[in-house]
Amino acid sequence: MSRTFDAPRWGLSACAAGLLALLLTTLAAVAFSPRAEAAFTTAKCAGPDTIGRGASFARDAHKVFNFNFKNNYCIGTAGFGVISVDYEALGSGAGKSAVKVREEGGPRFGMSDEPPPPAEIAQMNAGTGSEPAETDSDPSDNGKIHVIPVAVGAVAPLVNFPDGCDPADLPESAKTSTDPALLRVRFNRDQFEKVWAKDASSDTWREVFPSLDAVAACEKPIIRVVRFDTSGTTFAFKDYLNSINGGRGWLTTYIANEENRQWPGSVVGARADCGKTGPGSQEDSVDHLTSGCSNGNGSLVAKLIETDGSIGYSDISTARNASPSLAVNPAGGDNDTYWTQVENAAEDFVEPTAAANGFRTDGEKGANCQATEFENVPATTFEDWSLATGVNSEVGYGICTMTYGLVFDDNADVWGGSPVEEAKARTVKDYWSNIVSPAGQGGLFASDYAPLPPSVLAIAKAGVESIDWQKGEGGGGGGEEEQPKTTPPVTKPVVVPPPVVVPPSNNFSVTKKTISSKNGKATISLKLPGPGKVVMVGKAKNGKKNINVGKVTLNAGRAGTFNLALKPSGAAKKVLRKKGSLKVKLEITFTPNGGSAKATKSAVTLKLKKKNK
Repeated sequence: MSRTFDAPRWGLSACAAGLLALLLTTLAAVAFSPRAEAAFTTAKCAGPDTIGRGASFARDAHKVFNFNFKNNYCIGTAGFGVISVDYEALGSGAGKSAVKVREEGGPRFGMSDEPPPPAEIAQMNAGTGSEPAETDSDPSDNGKIHVIPVAVGAVAPLVNFPDGCDPADLPESAKTSTDPALLRVRFNRDQFEKVWAKDASSDTWREVFPSLDAVAACEKPIIRVVRFDTSGTTFAFKDYLNSINGGRGWLTTYIANEENRQWPGSVVGARADCGKTGPGSQEDSVDHLTSGCSNGNGSLVAKLIETDGSIGYSDISTARNASPSLAVNPAGGDNDTYWTQVENAAEDFVEPTAAANGFRTDGEKGANCQATEFENVPATTFEDWSLATGVNSEVGYGICTMTYGLVFDDNADVWGGSPVEEAKARTVKDYWSNIVSPAGQGGLFASDYAPLPPSVLAIAKAGVESIDWQKGEGGGGGGEEEQPKTTPPVTKPVVVPPPVVVPPSNNFSVTKKTISSKNGKATISLKLPGPGKVVMVGKAKNGKKNINVGKVTLNAGRAGTFNLALKPSGAAKKVLRKKGSLKVKLEITFTPNGGSAKATKSAVTLKLKKKNK
C-alpha cells in the first residue's frame, strides 16, 4: 500500500523562505559533504542529444529547462551550448505510451499531467504497452519508473463570447470588472459544472444568464471545445469539475479505458471532418461539443477561436502563445475571446495568472499557483501520485496541477548496457538534475508556470539523485556490494567556443494611424521585424491636468504588421464628449524575444462626434 501524506500548506512567503532554506541546505551539502556521483563513465554533459515525449502542458516548461541545460547547467563542459534535449509535446497519453513500450531509438523519458496509477506504473516497469503487466513475456527489459514532479501550472477556462450578444447585460456577479473596457464573463461553480455536463437547464447562453437580451445571438448553444487526445490537462480540468459535483462521474464514467476523451451528452466516434475517431462525433448543434483534429492544447485553442459562443480550457502558456492572431489574453470588452476566472473552494473568483487583473497589462507572466494547497502527496517518486491534487484549493487559483516526468531509475535495465545507451542515460540524468536545480525551477514563472513547492521539490530532487547506471552491478550503491569505480584516463577537455549570438532586430515602424469619430478609438498599425512584445501608452493633457488615455499590450509571435486598438479611458472620453477632439502622445516600445527594447514616440488626435441634443 502506498504511503501518502498531506503536503504542508504554503503561500508566497512560505515558498520564498522554503526555497531559500533548500538552496542553503544544498550549498552546505556540496561544501561540507562528499557527493555521491553516478556510476557513469561518460562525463557530465558529454552524452548525445536525446528525446522526451508527452504532455503539451509541459511544452514551454521544457523550453525553459533546455535553455538552462545548454547555457547554464553544462557551463564549463564540452556540451556547453551544444547538447540538447528535444521534447515532443504530443499529449500525456503519448508520454505514458513512450515508457510503456520499448521503442528503438525512441524517447528516453515521458511526461504526463495525469500521474499514472499503480496498474499503469506496473505496465511501464514491465514494458507491456496497454496490456496488463502480468502478460509480460520478456522480463529482461523490466525497469523501475520514477514519477517526478516538474512544475506547477494553471488550467485556464477559455471563452469565445457569442458575437452580437452584449456582455453588458450580464448580471454583476457574472462580470470580472465593472469597467466595460475590461469586462469578461465568469461562471460560478454550479453554473460551470452544469454547462460542461450539458445539463438541460444550462444549454444556451441565455439559459445560464437570463438577463441577456432575448436575441438570437444570446440564444446560441454553449459549445464545449475539448481536447482531441487523451490529456493530462483534461484530467486536471475534470478533477476540478468533480470537486464541484462528485456524483457526476467526472473521474469515473468520463475517464474510461485509460482515456479521458468521454464527455456528458456526447460520444467518441467517427469524425468526418478529422478522418479519424474523436470526441464530439455528432453535429455540434446536437451534442454541443467539438474539438480540433490533432493532439495538444494548441489545437483546442485554435478550434475555440473559430467557434463562436464556445468555452474551452488550456494551460495559460499555450493559450497566450498559440498564434499571433490568437487574442486569448485581452482585457475583454470589445474583444470577446479570452481566459477568465473560476471560483475556488472558498467561492472566491480568482485569476489563472499571477496578477490582480488576470490579463497582465504589465507584460509579466506566471501561473497563479503559489498559494495552492496540494493534497495527497506521497513520500517518494516510486509511490502513487495519482491521488495528488491541487484543484479546488481554499486559497489561490482553483485549477492548479503539477506536470510529471516518467524517468527510469536505471536505463541499463530497460535498454541494455551498451556504451551508446550509457551515454544517452547520462544525458537523461544530467537533464533531470538540471530540471530540479534552483536555476531550472527559477525560470518557470516567466513562462507562465510556477515552481514546485519546496516540500515537493525535495521529493523530486531525491528521486533524480537516485537515478544511476547499472545499479544492479554495483553502480551508485544500488547493488548488494558496491564495486570500486575505475578512474577514467585524464584527457584534455574539448573547449567548444560559445556560438556567436546575433541579437534580434528591434527596428519597427508605425505604418498607419486610423481614427474613428464614432467611438473615439484609434488604431495604430506597426510593422515588426520578428516575434516580441509591444507596449503602447497614450497620454494627454486637458489644461494642466494629465490624462492617462490608455495602454495596449501585444505579444507577437512572428514578423509582420499588427494593429493596436487604443480605446480612450473614461477621463479621455469625458474630454472628447465635451471638446470633440483630444491630442494624444504615444510612447511605443518593442522588445524582440531575446533582444533589447526600442522605444519611439508618436502622436494621434482622437475625435468623437458630438451627439445632437
